[in-house]
Amino acid sequence: MVSIIIYTTKEKLLHKKGLQKGEEEFSRFYWELKGVPKRLGDSERIYFACDGFIQGYFIIEDVDYDIYGCTIEWDKNSWVELKEKIPTKSFQGFKYADKVQELNSEEHFSSQP
Repeated sequence: MVSIIIYTTKEKLLHKKGLQKGEEEFSRFYWELKGVPKRLGDSERIYFACDGFIQGYFIIEDVDYDIYGCTIEWDKNSWVELKEKIPTKSFQGFKYADKVQELNSEEHFSSQP
């Protein structure tokens, strides 16, 4: 199985991390995809990119497939920030993380959980 990358806005990423006002009490967040990442599974990572860089990832807790696509869920406390942001161009939908060579190197991960 393989992790995926989503490109979004800074505001949406803050929301998905539960950092916007009134969201402190929520721990689980989700992302809906119209396409179905066939190589994605539970316990993989969902990376988020914004402002031209891959920022970090959450650990996927559940992937629910239906005829329209899928819904990916995670706990906001699983966020791991990359020490060194990885440049990326904006895109729609998702792309597989194994296509980004830098993500295969542990040097980009911070020590925080």
